[in-house]
Amino acid sequence: MPGLLNMSNFTFCGEVIRAVNELLFDETIRSPQLDAIHQIWTGAVTDKEVGFIGKGGIIGVPETGCDPKPQPWDITTRAVKWSPKMWEFLIASCWKDLENTAAVYSLKTGKDIPDFTDTDYMAIVVEVLSGSLLDMMWRWIWFADTEAKNVADSGLITDGLNLDHFTLIDGLWKQVYSQIGGTGAAQHTATITENAATTYATQALDPDNVIGYLQRVVMGAPLVLRRQADKELLVTQSVYDAYQMALEGKGSTVLYNNLVNGQSQLMYNGIPLHPLPVWDEMIAEYENTGTKLHDPHRILFTTKSTLAVGVDSENSYSDFKVWYNEDERKVKMQGFGRVDAKLANPAMFSVGL
Repeated sequence: MPGLLNMSNFTFCGEVIRAVNELLFDETIRSPQLDAIHQIWTGAVTDKEVGFIGKGGIIGVPETGCDPKPQPWDITTRAVKWSPKMWEFLIASCWKDLENTAAVYSLKTGKDIPDFTDTDYMAIVVEVLSGSLLDMMWRWIWFADTEAKNVADSGLITDGLNLDHFTLIDGLWKQVYSQIGGTGAAQHTATITENAATTYATQALDPDNVIGYLQRVVMGAPLVLRRQADKELLVTQSVYDAYQMALEGKGSTVLYNNLVNGQSQLMYNGIPLHPLPVWDEMIAEYENTGTKLHDPHRILFTTKSTLAVGVDSENSYSDFKVWYNEDERKVKMQGFGRVDAKLANPAMFSVGL
């Protein structure tokens, strides 16, 4: 067994790699913190409704003289119901997996040999595991689907992936697709034609098209959304890059102001674009048929308060236990938590797919 940190890729003879802490981390796409674009609700431990107050009904009629009759009027309300589901992970590793690798230098001595909880090796494992835990939350929140199927079974999930990693809840993309396939069809304001292509190469996004896509998503959005203070344009990195290329091609002063004057974030119509390369990475890994990707270019115009994420505790997705089990002579890691994701206002988005 290679152990949790796969040392089998290194030639081990004597002291070629004396200290595990000499290893360097590869650059990887790190998932943003959840509260960067989501509204986080804590205390979601069981089914619970959150009530919202809407607009008052229409009032005012011509004067009716004496003995007027009361006119009907009410205030609209709606409810969002949390249905959090529990997730878990349990990982175990034995010191014997490290004995014939360079990681052996991380082990303790004597009676403490099997317990490598407090070692350089374990420090690396814990750091990488923390990143995987955050990735897990992004996967649940955006790409989960309680009815998920693999591509071979006419689903979207890449063949060979375990569906247990996707079926906990219905994530936000599942809810968006369900909405625009029904009563919210008008909220699909831009069709990104490149998404329908049948190969990776032909799915490449044409920069000449992207400004039009952004324009249709924003201008086709509900007026109330366009007036919100916390509105945001969430895009795949592919859309963000194509937009930058389009602006460069036009010699845009907007691009100059953004890139030369120290503003690192591109804007459209005064709305900041938030590139989410984690979406690109997960689409490529999780929604890949082997010849093309499922909607690799995505634009979502919404508000932070619309993207509601319910968790049992603000620490549940960043904290886990590490301990040494003497009876089994194994080091174990374990985490639990509850999560749900909701479009808090299903009318408050406009999407390009």
